[in-house]
Amino acid sequence: MFEGALAAFAGLGFFLAGLHLLSEVVRSLAARRLRIALARFSRLPFANVVAGSLLGAVTQSTSASAFVCIGLLNARAISFPAALTISAWSSVGTSILVFLASVDLRSLAMLALAAVGISYIASFHRGEAGRRTTELLLAIGITLFGLTMLKATGHALADSAWVREFFTFASESWIYSFIIGFIVTLVMQSSSTVSALAVMLTAAGLIPLDAAMVLVCGANAGSGMSVAVISAHLTGPPRQVALWQAAAKFIGAFTVLPLALLTTEHGLAATHLTALLPVPLLLSIAFLLINVAGAVLSGLFRKPLLRVLESLAPTDRDRQQFEPEFIVDEAAEDPETAFLLARREQVKLVSLLPAALGPLRHEEDEVAGLENGARKALALNLAGETSDFISEAVTRHPAGSDVTGLLLLQRANEHVLSIITALHGYVDELSTLAATSDRERSMCESMTETLHLLLGLVAEQADGDGSNRDMLERLTGDRSDVMTRFRQQIAGTEIASNASRESLFVATGLFERMVWLVRQLAADFTAITAMDGAPAAD
Repeated sequence: MFEGALAAFAGLGFFLAGLHLLSEVVRSLAARRLRIALARFSRLPFANVVAGSLLGAVTQSTSASAFVCIGLLNARAISFPAALTISAWSSVGTSILVFLASVDLRSLAMLALAAVGISYIASFHRGEAGRRTTELLLAIGITLFGLTMLKATGHALADSAWVREFFTFASESWIYSFIIGFIVTLVMQSSSTVSALAVMLTAAGLIPLDAAMVLVCGANAGSGMSVAVISAHLTGPPRQVALWQAAAKFIGAFTVLPLALLTTEHGLAATHLTALLPVPLLLSIAFLLINVAGAVLSGLFRKPLLRVLESLAPTDRDRQQFEPEFIVDEAAEDPETAFLLARREQVKLVSLLPAALGPLRHEEDEVAGLENGARKALALNLAGETSDFISEAVTRHPAGSDVTGLLLLQRANEHVLSIITALHGYVDELSTLAATSDRERSMCESMTETLHLLLGLVAEQADGDGSNRDMLERLTGDRSDVMTRFRQQIAGTEIASNASRESLFVATGLFERMVWLVRQLAADFTAITAMDGAPAAD
């Protein structure tokens, strides 16, 4: 009996490890093309339903599917309604694993593992393509082998008194079965895995069909709660997508739960259902029905659900302005389109720079709603995404196409990144200053207002307005003499503390660097605007 129980848990280990490996391998294979494929596919009629089902089948995890959708939404690769539909229907795709648990897969598992052995003998695994194929076959083989071991050793567990006692207790009340499914899924973060285990335990005679159906309902509710919990750090539309998937799981679970309870009360499981189909297949159908019901009903009640989600996770307008608005992965294939979109994204980012000085200017209409560190992180992220998009467009440009404009945009983007870092460092230094003399306060105000003016002028030039180009060039000329006098004044004046004196010295250095960077950025925008066929960004 001990050996049988040990083999059962070994099968569970193979199954869970193989499932994790399979998920990682498939996602690594699909990661580079997944965003583009889903973005294209989602534009076709009813494609979001199919795309969501395929995504769930690939990841075998509703939480992973939710975060793929959130990533696509943040990258503007899919629309918000498309993200909701794809995330809701991804749960349907996870039902494949439950159906696999209901059939005999021993031969297929042996075939996959045999192919792995042949691959190593023939040294096929040494190449990149061979290595990825071998990893995929190994993951499939281990997962299916774990399933077959669990099935084969399930009867050994049934002979264990304490195992039978536990599952007898779990079957005494539908509440116990529901809570067990809920809690186990909350820990494992995969309703399909828990439901597949329920299929095998039912086939071994450890759990009756009615209790197993309730357990599957609890597993789906637990999966929804898991998604809601692990997405708690998100805000706005990304959080709404995660909560939408959680709501779909809850709706599906509590829609099918009364049917499971009806089965329990009237004994329909023994008299009718099992006469029609095998018990494992019935459970697989129940799991599929739960997820289809959740996806369909959440779509039918979209408007009231969205109102609830908006109240639970309101859109953060301050953060939203730093989300990519123009760049999309598909446009990277055409250098001209990529140039226009990347330029518009860059114009938007540069126009947001002056507002970062709001905490130092103490004007109500200038004070940024975001804390300085958060604003810096968001700005750097947007600049980084723009840089990645430009690099991808340059890499994928067709032979003979001109990428001069993209290279100029990339150089400008590097200057923008440097300005962001220096700008928020400048705000940090002056925000922490202790009380200073009127002269130092006036010096700080002068630097801040000058910097605000320069950033405003370079934002206008980025947008194609060159009317103030001469003024910007004069203002960004050599200021070393002025800054030297500033530093001499700081050194020769009574200041509250050495920390304040150090902050002022650092701030003047950052100011001087930003003036130089603005001059370089202005020159970049002049070159970009002067290009043939490069109209001003709208």
